[in-house]
Amino acid sequence: MHMFSERTQVLLTPAQRRRLQRIAEERRMSVGALIRDAVDAYLVPTARPRSEALSDLIAIEAPVGDWETMKAEILRGATA
Repeated sequence: MHMFSERTQVLLTPAQRRRLQRIAEERRMSVGALIRDAVDAYLVPTARPRSEALSDLIAIEAPVGDWETMKAEILRGATA
C-alpha cells in the first residue's frame, strides 16, 4: 500500500468525470487510483518490446534487397 501525502485538485467536465467513473468501475478501482495510474503511465513512458516493433516492421511487407543494395540505399538517403 502506498502512502499518499500530496493532494492536487483538478477540475473536470461532467462528461470527463462520467467517463473516468465508468472506466474505474469496469476496472474495479477508484477514480483516484485510475488517475494515479494514468499519471504514472504518462511520467514513466515504457519502451515498446522489440518483438512488437519487429512485428510491425514485418507487417509492412516492404520489398527487401540484399544487404549491400539496402546499405547503399540507406547511405544515399542519409546524404540526400
